[in-house]
Amino acid sequence: MRINIKKIIAGACCLAMMLSVGTIPVSSDDEEGTEVTESSEDEEIEPADEDYVPRTEDEAMADMTLVAENSNLALYKNEDEVTLALVDKSNGEIWWSNPINADGSAGKNAQIQELKAGMTLIYGEPSKRRTTTINSKVKGKAKIEDVTNGVKITYSFSSADITVPVTYTLEEDYLKLYVDTSEIVEEDSDKIVTDLSFMTTFGAATDEEEGYYVVPDGSGALINFNNGKTGLKVYSGKVYGSDITAVSQTAPAVTQQVYLPMYGIVKENSGLMVVADKGDTCATINAYVSGQNKTSYNTCYFDFEIRTSDEYLMGGDSNPLKVFEKRGILVPEIEVRYYPVSSTDNGSVDYIDIADKYRDYLTSSEYGVTKSETVDETALYVDFYGAVLKQESIVGLPITMQHVATSFDDAQDILSELQSGGVDNIVVNYNQWTTADIKEKVSDEAKPASKLGGKSDFNSLLSFAESNNISIYPAVDNLTFKTGNGYWTMTDTAIRVSNAYSKQYTYDLAYGIENQYYDAMSLLSPATYEKIFNSLAESYSSYGLTNISAGSASTVIYGDYGKKALSREMVKYDLQEYYQLLNDQVGSVLADGANAYILPYVDHITNVPLNSSKYDIFDMDIPFYQIVMHGLKSYSTTAVNGDAQIADLILNAVASGSNLRFDLVAEEANELKDTRYDVYYYAESVYWTEDAASCYSFVKEILSDVSNQKITEYNILSDDEIETVYENGTKTVVNMTDRTVTKNGTVYNLYDYIGKEVIG
Repeated sequence: MRINIKKIIAGACCLAMMLSVGTIPVSSDDEEGTEVTESSEDEEIEPADEDYVPRTEDEAMADMTLVAENSNLALYKNEDEVTLALVDKSNGEIWWSNPINADGSAGKNAQIQELKAGMTLIYGEPSKRRTTTINSKVKGKAKIEDVTNGVKITYSFSSADITVPVTYTLEEDYLKLYVDTSEIVEEDSDKIVTDLSFMTTFGAATDEEEGYYVVPDGSGALINFNNGKTGLKVYSGKVYGSDITAVSQTAPAVTQQVYLPMYGIVKENSGLMVVADKGDTCATINAYVSGQNKTSYNTCYFDFEIRTSDEYLMGGDSNPLKVFEKRGILVPEIEVRYYPVSSTDNGSVDYIDIADKYRDYLTSSEYGVTKSETVDETALYVDFYGAVLKQESIVGLPITMQHVATSFDDAQDILSELQSGGVDNIVVNYNQWTTADIKEKVSDEAKPASKLGGKSDFNSLLSFAESNNISIYPAVDNLTFKTGNGYWTMTDTAIRVSNAYSKQYTYDLAYGIENQYYDAMSLLSPATYEKIFNSLAESYSSYGLTNISAGSASTVIYGDYGKKALSREMVKYDLQEYYQLLNDQVGSVLADGANAYILPYVDHITNVPLNSSKYDIFDMDIPFYQIVMHGLKSYSTTAVNGDAQIADLILNAVASGSNLRFDLVAEEANELKDTRYDVYYYAESVYWTEDAASCYSFVKEILSDVSNQKITEYNILSDDEIETVYENGTKTVVNMTDRTVTKNGTVYNLYDYIGKEVIG
């Protein structure tokens, strides 16, 4: 039975800032450099009006007018309240844009008005270096008018001289919210829009309803309605991670990334899948439960940061100054789609149904994700690390040298050992294999490093791989760079909003501050991508390579806010074009993690986490990413040997249908000290090849015949047991305590494959 489940001088480093609309701010005079806000975490929630008589849905619908309908959905409007109702004809569920009984909610008037608002807006005042938050009920007004298949609502804010038109149209199986940002009017040049949130209470649940929110944080997590966690922070997850052009002085908190621009609502017997189709790179998913926002409602919504901001210190001033993008709005469009979800067998809806709806969205002809041939068998994923710079003493002088961690011959030897251990399908991501990459310069050509054995040894490795069912993906990672190889830090470094060069730091593992042992690296401007990707495609193709990995380009997206004026949204479309180029001219693409926008162009996805960020507001982790992708793309876990709880990782991998991944180097761990490879202290191949082969054998026995199957059920049977069911009927039950997996009645014990001394 599925369990019922209801987070100093310009150019110096500064804290990146992400604005949130989790509270109800109003406009007022305040000090410079602040965000104007009214509500406080210490405020007590005011009780609901006992004399209020709640409306029934029928009573509320009586005040609505039909706008558009089709065979699946119907859209209604209330002109007086400027609210919408989306009706799912399959089950009669009504999804309200705002709670119909907001006036009866607990909370202060300003908070109740926020529940009733259609838009919340943050605007910045560059001269005062501050931001102010207002909404369409407290400081604005809204005008609603009919358009083809929907309505257009124009939100006006006289105190800010800002107007934002939004259209809502009924499509075949979803409601579309659309904003053309060129139509946003900013009459006062010193009051500019920075953030927009639309219908933040669409589908909001009362404190009496059961259900949960599905958020794609890391692998995925659930937030139960009314979970009582009122004293905790609301959840706020930046889609695709933060824009790293703004650099933090201290190491950011270790969290998982939001790879998918969507969230889900499961409310009793119905659901809603919400996806940011355009403007996703500037979106943040926010969620709170009843009591957290000082009202009786639970809600989840997108906030869109259409202008980024930055901070910097001036002289001896300890208070950072806020600056905003000054080249207009670089996010051309925002589109949010609301897909009602109903059960196909008239049963209850759950997160599997939300995953299925998102999978349908991804595989539609419009988005274009197709099933890869690589999902037909279980594979062992291996990351090799070629060479790294290391300071060595030569005749008493400190000299920076290329230090080999895994040569091409070493790689072949390790792969031979894995095969001898029974691994018959290996996918290799080979990092730092070119001289340019080793020297921390831009690598845009397929030139095997002589330090690793050169072209001869590399070709020998490729021939060995081709003969032994091994796929080698030579990787390049051009996130940061030093001057050389045709690229220059003076001209090719990304520029921050503060107009400073973006320099990326290595942080001290113990204290989280800048590690002075390593030089800061320049962040490569996305304006160079066209040159780099075209060169890579041509060079790899000329060399005869048919596999490629572009490193962190699949997960890290950022802008350039200097004269090149590139937003994350603009870069997203460029990356899609360039990944398509690699796909067309080289062949198979491996992604080291994958944001949603590159999914149509990749065959393998490595480093997929098995857990969320573990925020306190979360009630449960689920493998949502894996459920969406299983049988569609081949994916692997994070490094097994880099995890403190190896047995738990392997068993959770089985439960989520994941392949295993290992980091391996031929060099001894102590030789990696004081290099950028010191983080791979655990990866000595001599200790791991045999165990990696044993772990692979365990997983292959269980998952080989379901690798191309959809996951149709994922059930938490107890604290110890997880049941997974595939579309061909195969059922696995993982027992975390006994370290066993039961598959269709056959029991597999992890300890029969690998010793307790290795995995705990």
